[in-house]
Amino acid sequence: MSAAPSKGPARARTRGPVELGLEVAFGLLFVTLFAWFIGVLIEIVGSYTLWREEGELHSQEIVAQDLEYIAMAPRSLLVRDTVEWSHRVVGWVELPYERVGLKRWYERLHGENAPVLSQPSAQQSILSQRVGKANASLQHNLSKWVLMSMYVAQDVLLRLSVAAFALPAFVLACMVGIVDGLVRRDLRRWGGGRESSFVYHHAKRYTQWALTGGFGLYLAWPFGGFNPAYMVFVFTMLVAFTMSTAVAAFKKYV
Repeated sequence: MSAAPSKGPARARTRGPVELGLEVAFGLLFVTLFAWFIGVLIEIVGSYTLWREEGELHSQEIVAQDLEYIAMAPRSLLVRDTVEWSHRVVGWVELPYERVGLKRWYERLHGENAPVLSQPSAQQSILSQRVGKANASLQHNLSKWVLMSMYVAQDVLLRLSVAAFALPAFVLACMVGIVDGLVRRDLRRWGGGRESSFVYHHAKRYTQWALTGGFGLYLAWPFGGFNPAYMVFVFTMLVAFTMSTAVAAFKKYV
């Protein structure tokens, strides 16, 4: 019997622009939702540990700070008025909470006319008293967590807007990183430099991490007192540096 013809190495599957665009869009959506989820968890834990005095209003203070920082740069190449756009984003997030009645639920439980837990009567059993207290405590905590989720969502979208405002600068920094990497690659090619697949693959991996993990950390950062634009600047420089390193370490001959 004749031997089966040997198959050549499997060719890498190429992705078209539509598929690549969908991957980027779904990846951005996943990072945004994951950052919102992590941000809500941090706010819930922090309201019982790090910022007990502020409680659920800590996230509201972060939103107010970010709005002030955005007002310091009211112009962008993508949006004519960044302040108006930011207030629109805040209103869009708040709208479903108002329509469903979640904000009124929180105000009813925590406002001046909040219901006071009545003293148990002698006719109530111990079990019914405990169930009533547990129900009231659960509603009290759930209403706070719902309010936190709204403010965290507002803050995540505000920081996403800041990143979008800085998109032209981000693209320019990436182009500079790529050009710098190509120049260093040509110098290595014509100067007889050594190949290093180790550097290339690690730089490529760090670029992916900076585009996902670093961006998610920026969106979910729970502490105030810093301008989000500064973190965007650091994030942009990190991506540009890793891209320059990856391109410079790419193999000399394709």
